[in-house]
Amino acid sequence: MNSEDKNLPDPLLEKLVSGLDRLDDVYMDLNPPSLSTLTLQIETEALHRRNRERKEMMLFWLLSLFLMGSCLILLLKAPLYYLVIQGAVPATALVIAVSFHINRKRQGTEE
Repeated sequence: MNSEDKNLPDPLLEKLVSGLDRLDDVYMDLNPPSLSTLTLQIETEALHRRNRERKEMMLFWLLSLFLMGSCLILLLKAPLYYLVIQGAVPATALVIAVSFHINRKRQGTEE
């Protein structure tokens, strides 16, 4: 490499510089917000987050009270239905697990 090659600009470097200049033209210089503005934004976002968490917690408690109340009413008013539901759910889960196990064994023997 001679000294003439070092003086020639790299075409990729020129392309990069022209792209950066074009970006500078498109995007104006933005002034960062002041500290008081940022503090106010943080405080309002924290307030919104607390309110959202409070609403979610109230919804959770109301839903859990509804479910517990409905289970208690079902148990007190119709214990036979409650016992059938309590027995049907585990039995259904067991049947599904056994059927998956059988299907998996069949697929293993077919391969």
